[in-house]
Formats: sequence, C-alpha cells, structure tokens
Amino acid sequence: CNTEEVKQLFDYEDSFQLIDAQETTEDFVLKTRISNRIEKEIVHKRSSKLWYSYAAAAVVIVSIGVFLTLKQSKEISIEEPKLANRVNKPIAKKIDTTVTVLTLADGTMVPLDEMKSGVLSEDDGLEIRKVKNGELSYHTSGQLIANYKSINKISIPKGATYKLTLADGTKVWLNAASSLSYPSHFSGDERLVELTGEAYFEVAKNDRMPFKVKVRNTEVRVLGTHFNVSSYAEDGPVRTVLLEGSVQLAYLGNQKLLKPGYQAVTEGNSNQIILQKANTLQALSWKNGYFLFKENSIVEVMNQIARWYKVKVVYEDGVEGKLFGGIYDKSKNLEELLKGLELTGLVKFKIQESVSTEERRVIVMD
Repeated sequence: CNTEEVKQLFDYEDSFQLIDAQETTEDFVLKTRISNRIEKEIVHKRSSKLWYSYAAAAVVIVSIGVFLTLKQSKEISIEEPKLANRVNKPIAKKIDTTVTVLTLADGTMVPLDEMKSGVLSEDDGLEIRKVKNGELSYHTSGQLIANYKSINKISIPKGATYKLTLADGTKVWLNAASSLSYPSHFSGDERLVELTGEAYFEVAKNDRMPFKVKVRNTEVRVLGTHFNVSSYAEDGPVRTVLLEGSVQLAYLGNQKLLKPGYQAVTEGNSNQIILQKANTLQALSWKNGYFLFKENSIVEVMNQIARWYKVKVVYEDGVEGKLFGGIYDKSKNLEELLKGLELTGLVKFKIQESVSTEERRVIVMD
C-alpha cells in the first residue's frame, strides 16, 4: 500500500469502510512543534564552530572546539561526569507534564517542546541536541568513561508523538502517553532500554552488543531490526510486531523467536508467548499519522482516541462489545472523528466540557 493509496483511503474516512490491508506504507511526515519561548541563557559566552556535511539526505552535525569557563571553579567527579554547558535554561524539579519532557541523569527536567534547536547539554564526548525538526539526538565522540551509566528518560504526553536517535544510531518513535528510559551512551555487552506505552524501533546493528527492550515482564532482544512494541496497561497484553530482521522474546521463563510479519502476545494471566500473523499496516498506523481500526471493540477504539485527544471516556451499558473498522486521519478534530463513527449506526457520542477542570469527557451511548 503506497502513499497514494493511503491518500485515497483518507478520502473515504467518513464512510469508515472496513479495509483489509496487510502491507506497510511509507512514513508520513509528522508535524513537529518548535517553540522559541525560552530565551537563551548561558553562564559565560562560549564559542563553537559547526560544520555540516550532507549524504543521502541525512545531515550529520559535528560540534568542534567548544570551550566553557565557569565563574566559580568546581570539581567534577570522574565517577559522575556532569552534563554542563546547556544552551537553554533547564527546568530543575517540577514541570508541566502536558508537554514532552526529557529527564537528565541528575534529575533535571527539560521541556523539549519549549526549547530552541541546538545543544541541550554536553560533556566531554557526549552531546544531546535538539535538531531543527524538533527531534532529539545523542552524539558521542572522544573518550567516554566506560563504567559510567547515565540514564535519561523521555516522557510523551497524550496527544503527541516524538522521535529520537540514541547514541548508537538506533531510531525510536514514541507514541502518545509513552516513556522510554535509556543510557545516554551504551557500554558493556548489551544495549538495554525500558519502555512504557508504545514505540517503534529501527535498531542499529551491532552483533557484539544486543539491543534489549524491557517492557513489564517481557524482554525483546534484537541485534538490528525494525519492530513495534505496544504495552498500554488499559489495552491488556503486550504486543510485539516484527517488520524486518529477527527478534527473540523472553517472558516468565519462556523464549520464542519472532519472524517478520508476525506478532508476539504476552499476557499477565499466562506465561505463554502467543505468535500470530500481524497486520503491520495497522500496527504502524499511529506512527504514520492515522487511526486504523479493523474489527476492534469500541473500548479498543476509544482507548486510542482518549490518548490522542486527551479525553476521558464513559460508557453506557450495552455498547462495549460492538466492533468497528475504518481509517481516519489523526490531524482531524475529535468532533469529525466521532461523527464518522456515528455513521456506522452502532453508537452515538456526547461531548461534555468542564470549565473548572478543563477536562473533556466523551460519553458513548447506544
């Protein structure tokens, strides 16, 4: 299913025709938000020279010759190198959780949506940068302290997605209401990250250092591959869908190998790993900018809608078992989506807004 075919599907979004798609599509370009509300603050002036080289439409940014002078000299522990020289003023301990937040190893919380493009923090051999399209990237060069584990965490609010590139070159797309904990650089014999929510990974190949994703009681082990993991508590089981390469899953003492085009399902009330044929187009629909429902219950549908549109959902009796299918562009507003679902004749919706709490509730009615 190519980009033109997906566009044709969007043209029929209000009819909510059931589709039977099994192939992946090209990625849509997701809109990113770059805000300039935070003024640039630096302890002392620093100079840097940047060179840009272009290859295959990819831009590699290398920062050379960065010097920092502090007003008061401070000892920097060799065991715990300090992330210093932040271009934008960091937010220390409390922050609005309705924005995308990067939590550094020292507990500093940085509101990524509000930060300018450029270097967020750097230390000898390690640089964290927000690039012009709003993405986050990690770069390592020079000598890093091998035994130092600097864990960062990125948290995505409802109604947003985010992309970052880890220090090993692995690309990660995070869905709404998700978080990822990961080392600022990788050392040792494995690359371990921890996920809540949902993410799509394109893992940089490294035979000597397997990449592992820990999610609840499930561990996904890969060398270099493309896969999606969904682990929202309200959705039930953890689902791992493999698009390319190979993945080994470990769950409560059991292990299984996953082949491309299949998904592994692990549930809390069983120690089994269930392998099933996957609808890869549906698994990646969130990353490509649309909802894709295929024989999904109204609860499964509304869980996705609640995470994206930041609403609370209330069900009247008798509606939770109904199944839906269709495709819908996530850039449209909530009212349009609910109208399309109502055209099926299976349910009706009522939106309530609270002035005092600024909370929106969607009531699902028979």
